[in-house]
Amino acid sequence: MAVSTRRWSRRKITIAVLASIGILAMVGTTLAAIVMPFLQRDQTAAPPRPTAAPTPTEPPVVIRPLPIRPVVEAFQAQPGQCDPPPPPLPPAEPQPACDVERVAHYQLEPVALELGLTGAKTVKLPTSPYYSVQIVMDSRSSAAFAQYTAANVGRQVAFVRDGLVLAAPPITQAIDGQSLQLSGELTQATADTITRMIRDGD
Repeated sequence: MAVSTRRWSRRKITIAVLASIGILAMVGTTLAAIVMPFLQRDQTAAPPRPTAAPTPTEPPVVIRPLPIRPVVEAFQAQPGQCDPPPPPLPPAEPQPACDVERVAHYQLEPVALELGLTGAKTVKLPTSPYYSVQIVMDSRSSAAFAQYTAANVGRQVAFVRDGLVLAAPPITQAIDGQSLQLSGELTQATADTITRMIRDGD
């Protein structure tokens, strides 16, 4: 009887071990079924898209309107006449003015037109040792300037900034287009000064 009891005890132990292994296998299978969808979702999820860094934009150039005054008379400046230059006057009043280099003196009519500008730069003339200043008008000013020059062919006008004449060309024909060159026998230094005065109003 003792031998039979030992055999049954070993059999029970074996059955218990096998049952435990089966239970563990079932638990593992169940956990795998629960966890796998989450793992697959993480693996198949699209990688985050890189966000584009904002590109810095250059601030637009802000240019004060550029007055146009018809020229009444122009003279060679007398010694001391442009030192200091005459102060700027209200747009509705006539204006005495000197040029940037203080060599010419003008009598100007009231402001006839103010040009809205979007740009100004110094340009080297291709077939000359001199320079010019290229200004770009907005569309409204371009149309107004074309109409004004068409009606005033033969007259001389002055582009004025802070009481100084930047250029005083004669109108030989209607000027159509948004780009305009202020030229003459300008050195690079003088052209750069005019460009700076147009852009900054100094």
